[in-house]
Parts: sequence; structure tokens; C-alpha cells
Amino acid sequence: MLPAWFIVFSIGIRIFGGGQYAWGVIKGKARPNPITWFLWGLTAMIAFAAQLQEGVGIQALVTFVLGLSPLVVCAIAVTRNGLSAHLTPFTISCAISALIGIVLWRITNNPELAITFSIIADSFAGLPTLFKAYKDPSSEYSQPYLLSIVSMVILLLTLTSWTYVSSAFPIYMLVSNIFLLAFAALPIRSGVEVLRRRLVRRTELG
Repeated sequence: MLPAWFIVFSIGIRIFGGGQYAWGVIKGKARPNPITWFLWGLTAMIAFAAQLQEGVGIQALVTFVLGLSPLVVCAIAVTRNGLSAHLTPFTISCAISALIGIVLWRITNNPELAITFSIIADSFAGLPTLFKAYKDPSSEYSQPYLLSIVSMVILLLTLTSWTYVSSAFPIYMLVSNIFLLAFAALPIRSGVEVLRRRLVRRTELG
């Protein structure tokens, strides 16, 4: 396990990664879905509030940074590219599902349920970006996702008490960013299409 002060590196990496992505949006390297990023920020802030309620230590600051960076990215994305193009039925349905998760937390006021509903809400919030990265990897900026993975690994290695409240959201973020990195950095759609064509060809040949 790493000493608790290593959390400073985790926070620093998250801030750097968030700043890098925000700069990527300004420079046109990334075209994020602002609805996803707003909901990511909101759900992380909910998780942060739940961790404070449960008495989680300095590790909760990483969750706060997890919420702050997406909100900044959302503001830049809306200012630069607008919002209307992202208001599709799929995105709106994911946003509604995410908001339902947030409402469920508000009416339960239970830290464990708050984390659970935050993860559910965050998952629905991320679906539009995951789908977009699959269809158009060039619209995403992969390096900040890699930095987020490193940050989450450091955070998890500093935990001295592996309670559900302290570890569930970071573990979820680690897995989520692995998928986002893979979809943004690898030609997964092209590979799936090649595999599909091969299967169709084999079927046709009998």
C-alpha cells in the first residue's frame, strides 16, 4: 500500500488530465458531449458529498476533482460547440436515467445507496460518450483517460480501509476509464466490422 500523502499525486494527475482535455476541446482535438460531462461532474459531486457524510479522509478530494474537471469541460464545450447537436433521443434518455439515479440518492440519504446510485447515474451519463468514441474515435482525446486510470490506481493503493463507500466509486471510475481509453485509442469499430465481414463470408461459403 502507498502512504496517504501519495493522494497528492492522484489529485495532481487528475487536475492535469482534466486541464489537458479542456485544452484539447479549445484546440479542437476533442469534441465532447457536454451532457455527458455535466452529468459526470454532477454524479462525482454526489459521491463526494456521500464520502464526506461517511467520514472518508483525504481520498475524497480526488472525487471532488473528478467532479470539478468535467464541469469545466462541459462549460467550454457548450461555449465552443453549442448543445443542440447533442440533444438526441438516445442522449436525452441516458440523461433522464442518470437524473433518476440522482433523485434516488436524494430521497434515500444513505451513503451506500448514494454511491450505488451515483455509479448507476454515471454509467448512463457515460453511454453517449462511449457510443460516440466507438463510432468516431477522432472525436475523443485519449491521453486524459490514461491519466485518469493512473490517478485511480494511485488512489486505490492509498486506501487503508476498503469499505464500499471509500472504494466503490474509484473502482468504477478505473473500469470506466479503461473502456473509454480503449474506445478512443483503438480502432475497435473497424476491427468489429472486419470480423463481421469475415463471419458473413464464411457463412456464404458454407
